[in-house]
Amino acid sequence: MVPDDVVLETVAVLETLPLSVALLRDDGSLYYANAPARGLATVIHDDPDLGLAKLVANPPWLSSNPDPPSEGCEDYVNCEGMDGLPLCVVRQWRTCGTTSLLSVTIRPARTSDPDRFDLHPASAKGADALSSEQHRMLQADKLATVGQLAAGMAHEINNPICYVQSNMGTFRDYLNKLFGLLELSDDLLRDTRMSAEERARAMEARKQAVDFSMIVEDLPALLEESREGVDRIRKIVQNLRDFSRSDATEAFQLYDVHRALTTALDLVRSLSSKHLSFVTYLESLPLVECNPTELSQVFMNILVNATQAVGTDGRIEIATRMLDANRVQVDISDNGCGMDEHVLSHVFEPFFTTKGVGSGTGLGLSITFGIVKKHGGDIAVRSSVAKGSLFQITLPVKQPLATLDSPA
Repeated sequence: MVPDDVVLETVAVLETLPLSVALLRDDGSLYYANAPARGLATVIHDDPDLGLAKLVANPPWLSSNPDPPSEGCEDYVNCEGMDGLPLCVVRQWRTCGTTSLLSVTIRPARTSDPDRFDLHPASAKGADALSSEQHRMLQADKLATVGQLAAGMAHEINNPICYVQSNMGTFRDYLNKLFGLLELSDDLLRDTRMSAEERARAMEARKQAVDFSMIVEDLPALLEESREGVDRIRKIVQNLRDFSRSDATEAFQLYDVHRALTTALDLVRSLSSKHLSFVTYLESLPLVECNPTELSQVFMNILVNATQAVGTDGRIEIATRMLDANRVQVDISDNGCGMDEHVLSHVFEPFFTTKGVGSGTGLGLSITFGIVKKHGGDIAVRSSVAKGSLFQITLPVKQPLATLDSPA
């Protein structure tokens, strides 16, 4: 049911979004639904068209407000899955630019209490229908993020390689001189014509000639510098591997938010080509029930955007705190170029970007929004032009119905 006048390339991307998205005409009739939305519909009814009709039924402006929402509103409806269990659906409504269409983003929340939303797939059938497309899009966003850091990555890896390579040349010179001392020592021991005092003088003269004392002092420092360089490269590669790994089966587990932050921060700090100041204010937090890979991706996306928004001597601050007994908050702020009201109103929309062609997909913050909502959290942004931006991420400590793996 893809409309003829929808650009095929755009539809192909919509089909892989990790969010259920549908487009409606101004009379409330369905115009288009992407793959996750159709998959979610099959949780409610065998016929996806009938399932979709229930998911988008009774748009709020048709019943309570004759005017469609211009900047977005949220409501929820109660449905019932084919397995007989209740399904509460959270819906966000927006207009689609200058068209007469409206978009609705649908987030399923399985719970017996309609006032409490957990944002996990409604059933095994729904999870199977959504997980493949979601995983592919999340992985594509990770690789795009790493691609934006490619220049800094090459510089950061090349620096330690250069001084390790330089140290190797010095090591070779030192070894040649030390082997020469060993050969001389062997020859002196074999020479029975020389007295012990003559042997000592000959050895001391050679040691002074090769500057033996400087070698003794410099060699440990060179070894330590080389070890640090290799460790630096190893850490970059390890962080990249952790961030870019593809594991569609990774479940929610108890995890340290600070560890996810550190993984993302270490990558951004080491791979950014600018001279930036990173400041952290980290309070003690409990382990949080989350998907660690997705949480790192949230922080990575926001931090990469921050590094691109600030100038050469920019400042980025990261702060964490407990909001209450079951919520933690992560604040990421920068002193960059900031955003105006127009950009702020669209910042989490798919494909919206202020970057030049080839510099961004416009999906990073949309995917970030979807991951945070999947975790039952909230994300908000405040920004002023030429003053900077602040992203606030709130996450629940416990997921109501999450199936946990062992703590990380």
